[in-house]
Amino acid sequence: MSSGSILQLEGTKLLWHMDRVEEWLCGKRIAPLHIDVGLSKGCNIRCEYCFGAMQGNLYKRRFDITFPREPLLRYVREAGEIGVRSMAFIGEAEPLLNPYVYEAIIEGKKAGVDISLGTNGILYDTGRAGEEALEYLTWIRFNISAASYESYLKIHRSKDFYTAIEKIEFCVKTKVKKKLDVTIGLQMVLTPNNYMEVVPLARLGKELGVDYLVVKQCSDAQDNTLGFYKRLEEYDNFFDVLKESEKYSDDNYKVIIKWNMIKNKGKRNYDRCLGAPFLLYSSGDGKIYPCGMFFDRYEKEFRLGDLLIQSLKEIIESKRYEEVMLKVAKLDVHTFCYSNCRTHFVNEFIWKLLHPPTHINFI
Repeated sequence: MSSGSILQLEGTKLLWHMDRVEEWLCGKRIAPLHIDVGLSKGCNIRCEYCFGAMQGNLYKRRFDITFPREPLLRYVREAGEIGVRSMAFIGEAEPLLNPYVYEAIIEGKKAGVDISLGTNGILYDTGRAGEEALEYLTWIRFNISAASYESYLKIHRSKDFYTAIEKIEFCVKTKVKKKLDVTIGLQMVLTPNNYMEVVPLARLGKELGVDYLVVKQCSDAQDNTLGFYKRLEEYDNFFDVLKESEKYSDDNYKVIIKWNMIKNKGKRNYDRCLGAPFLLYSSGDGKIYPCGMFFDRYEKEFRLGDLLIQSLKEIIESKRYEEVMLKVAKLDVHTFCYSNCRTHFVNEFIWKLLHPPTHINFI
């Protein structure tokens, strides 16, 4: 990442994909611009804010379920063929539990899809497979919300802090040595329990030589599944430390606070989810949905298809896809959906496009 690059990690980039938006507005069945891809349904650490708990995938509960090799490689190739522009291997669990993740990164990129990886990093390969993956990735993001061994043990419930740091250092050194374009970042999930880690993490990220640290809100269901939805009012108390952390930014390193989502208390200014066709979510068992919230819990109502036995093109062209998308568009987002979902800003963009203000010519 060059010093002049702009990192936009909040909001949506749909403005640069108006060709696909226009197709959708004309009523065409479109390929998603992006897919969040799950590669496994278990994890090797147990973070206090684990979103997987809302999907039935907490820690080692489904440790042995991973996306099989042949369907996975077929999936990423098909994504390129139908016009998917990016895939993020972040999913609902730890992607590096899948032994075929490195192959999938290469196959996806060769198919014309920008590929990224979100991981706790502990299992990242420091041999040839890991080096080669960095040559094909657009970005890699390490999920870390603690800046010391003691806090890592408390927040992530793991003793692997130093291993995670070693893997980050390996990626940075490989990027520098090979002069790679891959962007390397850290992500912190902010909660009332860990806000004092923000400034130490900002300092640590700069010392490690990564490109950025992004601090985001904790997304939780309205039934308070993770115990944080009812504490969103407390985020106002963290503004001083968040602003202090931003002071570590310079020309080569950015501390990015997702201010909009941290401030909005999980509220929405649109009434329906219309952005689902642009951003799909596939699970570590190969099933695909219009939202990560639907994994397992709402399997029968909202599953679009099964990538282990169907092609991505077949699923998108199916009657089932149409029925599910219509059902999603009828949901009341104010009472049903979890706070600050991944599709949030896509929905804002589409809603504004369909509901323009008066006097639009007065720009």
